[in-house]
Amino acid sequence: MKGVLGRYLLREAGSAWLGVTLVLLAIMLSTRFARYLAQAAAGELPQNLLLQVAALSSLQYLVLLIPVSLLLAVMMALGRLYQDNEIAAMTGCGVGLWPLYRPFLLLGAGLAVLTALLAFQIGPWAGRTSDYLVKDAVRFIKFNPFEEGHFKSIADGRAVVFTERMSADGSQLDNVIAEVREAQGASFVTARSGAQSVDAATGAREVVLEQGYRYVGEPGTTRFDVMHFDRLTTHINPPAFLYSSSKRKIQPTGELLGTDDPRDRAELEWRIGAPIAVFVLALLAVPLSYVRPRQGRYGKLVLGIVAYLVYSQLMGIAQSWVAKDKPIGALGLWWVHGLMLAVALFLIARQQNWLHRRGGGSHA
Repeated sequence: MKGVLGRYLLREAGSAWLGVTLVLLAIMLSTRFARYLAQAAAGELPQNLLLQVAALSSLQYLVLLIPVSLLLAVMMALGRLYQDNEIAAMTGCGVGLWPLYRPFLLLGAGLAVLTALLAFQIGPWAGRTSDYLVKDAVRFIKFNPFEEGHFKSIADGRAVVFTERMSADGSQLDNVIAEVREAQGASFVTARSGAQSVDAATGAREVVLEQGYRYVGEPGTTRFDVMHFDRLTTHINPPAFLYSSSKRKIQPTGELLGTDDPRDRAELEWRIGAPIAVFVLALLAVPLSYVRPRQGRYGKLVLGIVAYLVYSQLMGIAQSWVAKDKPIGALGLWWVHGLMLAVALFLIARQQNWLHRRGGGSHA
């Protein structure tokens, strides 16, 4: 009987958690995806990277979403059971506190392990990979000399290029004008048409201009050498890409260990605290889910959201104190988890009338 009841409660909470997580993830990704679309429209991010970067971002968001989605899922599942009088029937059949808590704590333990993997390994890796892809793509875009209808400065201003028209894929060019500043002077190139090809691995470009003229001389003087060409081939190589990032949120966990920098310690304690928060919220969700007869089950969700916001804000404040090496930061983030755990245990004791029984026993 207890095994059937446990599987039933676990299935109710698990399906609710999956639904809540997918909805919250869709909301967060939609706002992030809109930002990526704006960057792609502005030419700051290639369109072929949109889905890849969004998928990597979702792995980072899960660390933030799992705690709140678990809290809401347990509260929704238990709220329905309270409203349908199923909890009353269970307790009437002699079901105690532990059989009710065990499925939710098992779900919380499993999600805490998943959160630990995301916080320590998968999330930072996804962040570094996304950051690398974006920075590498920006490098390619930055050294693309051609942009239809615009003057484009490249090579730190040593060259300016104008292209009147381009094909949709950017391979064919019409009416190209370029000014290149060299050690021996400036040169101007005009061409009726041209083409370019890009090495996807290195970003090197081969540009072929056709039916044009090259003017070599010094602006402001009449000394120019004019050369006509049928075909002019040149190569544009971007500088070597050396990836680096100072963002602590995406640094490998191993690099945060054993350092004296308080900001590293703050990030490390936040990663350790993420799975702890999942388990504490799972413990807190059950007493918060209690619904009295004829009381709406969704009203308690507001209380759950407030509890999560208080928890997350206190963790943010404590992390800031640790990062700034304030004296109170010596407590780390542990006092936040301890405080919320104490609140959860107090609510459980009050719901089970443990405090009343102990008080009555002492008085007797």
